[in-house]
Amino acid sequence: MEGPARRFPCCMDAWPPPWVALYSCRGTMQKCTPMTDWEEIRTFLAVMRSGTLASAGRVLGVDYTTVGRRVRALEAELGLTLFERVRDRYVLTEAAEGLREAAERMEEGALALERLALGADRTVSGLLRVTTTDALARALVLPALETLHERHPDIRVHLLTGGARLDIVRREADVAVRYVRPDAGELVSRRLARVAATFYASREYLARRPVPSRPTSLRGHDVVAPEEGMRSWSRPLPDARHVLRTNNMSTLVQAVSLGIGIGALHCWMADSQPELVRLWPDEPLEHDDVYLVLHHDVQRTGRVRAFVEALEECASEAAPMLEARPSGTSRRHPDG
Repeated sequence: MEGPARRFPCCMDAWPPPWVALYSCRGTMQKCTPMTDWEEIRTFLAVMRSGTLASAGRVLGVDYTTVGRRVRALEAELGLTLFERVRDRYVLTEAAEGLREAAERMEEGALALERLALGADRTVSGLLRVTTTDALARALVLPALETLHERHPDIRVHLLTGGARLDIVRREADVAVRYVRPDAGELVSRRLARVAATFYASREYLARRPVPSRPTSLRGHDVVAPEEGMRSWSRPLPDARHVLRTNNMSTLVQAVSLGIGIGALHCWMADSQPELVRLWPDEPLEHDDVYLVLHHDVQRTGRVRAFVEALEECASEAAPMLEARPSGTSRRHPDG
């Protein structure tokens, strides 16, 4: 290999193993030269997967102009056009398709080495990336982070909330707290909590519509629901009109509160809203499972272990609230 290898910053955000290189051969008679700028390769993969500079920038933690600059630098180094614009998305050119496999192998090596190094880190300091939903952040993650900060003030946390599921295998997050159990073999998951749910409607909605006798009889009623696959249970609602679906539980509570329709809501969120009432309080509660998810290579990392310990303590303390365990009379609809 000719020429000195380019050195990488020693940080956990992005660093490839020094032996990983992607080679560019411009023509059959020309000499192959190594490309070892991991940030450019990482950016190439992010644009390929997300389709836009802005989305790739959010994954990488940089602005879209930086993404564009890295793509242009890689294209200049390779002497190839890597992407073409199709409508509003960036699509790989035919020439770039040949680079995909080599770039992904480089990524796999870099991430494997990074996870091994992270797993050997017993220090209780540094950056911890956590991803969860808005509601679970309020109920579990933020209280756990308060405890974590009191015990280990040198841990810095990047908390990412929302419906998007970040890729833990690719180190987009270190720990996830989510409703869906993953099936990737490299990930470790265990049930952290159970969240009770039942059907609610607003007082305004019930003033306009007759109270349905049971969920099996919803003819003439509007229903709002979470996105399919967001919860671990389902109940058929024959004859109901599904007028809204959302990937955000807080938005679902707001929609029912505004009278848009009937919805199955988490009790810990809905029971605190004075305008909401439970429709069938004698029916058994349903439950959504909440999972703690992390990569098996990082589960012994000092800061990850410290966070998991604080999170499990908070989940235990919050269990009566999340499971809506009886502590008195619950609110019933006016005719119930």
